Amino acid sequence: MSFFETYLKGWQFRANRPSLEVGSEIDVFVAESNGTSGTVYIGDTELVVDGAGAETVEKQVRVRVTEFDETTASGRGELLEVVGESSYSG
Repeated sequence: MSFFETYLKGWQFRANRPSLEVGSEIDVFVAESNGTSGTVYIGDTELVVDGAGAETVEKQVRVRVTEFDETTASGRGELLEVVGESSYSG
């Protein structure tokens, strides 16, 4: 194995449209809210999070994926809990 192959062993590129499994739990940042649900973006994947109100915008939350369409890279999830603050909040 060459030095280059050794150096890159285990590396992989992230997809800009990651697929999400129904039932999985993920930690994400809420980008925006309409008051009753929030929207998160993971690359080009969009997930609407039920229960993520305005108070969760720019916060890190744990979400359980409830539905996902790989063709459109979109789905829904339910808010489980707030797990952190934004890394850029002042």
